[in-house]
Amino acid sequence: MRRRHGVYRLATISALGLLLSSSVFPLPSDSATARAAPSPVSVPPLGRPAVAPQPKLSLSDQPSQVRHVVIISEDGMRPDLIYGQQNMVWHEQLYRNGSFSWKARTIRTASTLPSHASMLSGVDVDQHGLTWNTWLKTRGFIRVPTIFQAAEENGLKTAAFVGKPKLRHIMPEGTVGTFARPGYYCKKVSDEAARYIEREKPELLFVHFSDPDEAGHSDGWMTASYRKAALASDACLGTIYRALQQAHMIDETLVIVSADHGGHARGHTGAIPSDREIPWIASGPGVRRGYHIRSAVSTMDTAATALAALGLAPLTRISGRPVSEIFQPATRTGL
Repeated sequence: MRRRHGVYRLATISALGLLLSSSVFPLPSDSATARAAPSPVSVPPLGRPAVAPQPKLSLSDQPSQVRHVVIISEDGMRPDLIYGQQNMVWHEQLYRNGSFSWKARTIRTASTLPSHASMLSGVDVDQHGLTWNTWLKTRGFIRVPTIFQAAEENGLKTAAFVGKPKLRHIMPEGTVGTFARPGYYCKKVSDEAARYIEREKPELLFVHFSDPDEAGHSDGWMTASYRKAALASDACLGTIYRALQQAHMIDETLVIVSADHGGHARGHTGAIPSDREIPWIASGPGVRRGYHIRSAVSTMDTAATALAALGLAPLTRISGRPVSEIFQPATRTGL
């Protein structure tokens, strides 16, 4: 039996009490899509990164309704495409019923592997050590523990479904319960992740979509091909939400949608704002609806927010901080 433990309150939540409300939004209706079987990545058995227990991020004196966290990363997704360029149905539903920033920032090393390592560990490249950007078995693996290891060591079920094999460098065996690479594009990834959600109901899930990045490198960011890939990613986001609803998890799930980097022309060096600016959208129990986040948000804050929502202490010192601003202020009565 899995051990359920206490859940933190983020810094702005008062000890006087918080009535959490679901951020469920109405689901657009369309036909279900066929689902493909996964093609797992073959990797050797690996050791765990060394850990040094850290203090809890913030302590809650009252239980939270967040029981699950789902992080969806849309590789190479620029925020300006989501909020003004075309009709992104599922993204719009998400940010109108949640909290969002169009000016969140990834790390200076704005490439897929280093950036995702920071997103899922809460530290920059000088600490996690993943400076390269391809699957290189001989280079080893992340040097610090990730949010998955923290969850696993506290008895929670974890999983990752990705489009790129190189992300295995972030999740060595023994640090994540399930790791699968069903295919390159988000259709197969989201379909397989949806099946897993309905069957296993994980407490911590990471899902990675490759489509925007592929089109950006092939034809250029913000081109017609890129816009089409973004729409495909939007549909895959819908697949994940339908699964959460079908599994009766949506009222207890904090969903964070973000990206590893943006891009311009046919690349992303990290030297200009369009490369480093990323979307950051959160929806779930207690999250403000239609709320534009005012504070600065880093991709490293994704790890910290996930840990705090699940009541987990980081296993090493991290740079990320919980985005506490997204949560409703406490409701005070009798004042």
